[in-house]
Amino acid sequence: MTSVTAHDYAWIRSSPLFRYALETGYTLTLVRGVAPREVLRVMEAEPQGTCTGADALIGRQDELLGPTDYWDESFIAGAFTVPGEGGDWTLVLHVGDGGMGMQPRFLEALSAGGRAAVHSSNGGKPIL
Repeated sequence: MTSVTAHDYAWIRSSPLFRYALETGYTLTLVRGVAPREVLRVMEAEPQGTCTGADALIGRQDELLGPTDYWDESFIAGAFTVPGEGGDWTLVLHVGDGGMGMQPRFLEALSAGGRAAVHSSNGGKPIL
């Protein structure tokens, strides 16, 4: 087994996605055995088109929510399949949501009979 070094994480300093996520907040959710389309249906997502890559996802976020300067409970989420322990998982990424993207009722439904995990950051904003 090899030890992890600082060099293994050097990409973080040059990653625009990582920088944006840390500044604006993000939620990362992994759900095992549920396809991306079904995860988004459970989350009551309203389709806003498709995009490829993190830059396009951030662009859609800015395009759809930026002009109003008003943030309700809406958020942009990207979902795709990733291989993992025990089979395929769906990875859902919300950026610019202040870390509030995955609501407990969605997580409860998605983890019923399976497994789900969530990690989030509110971009360093105070929680009231």
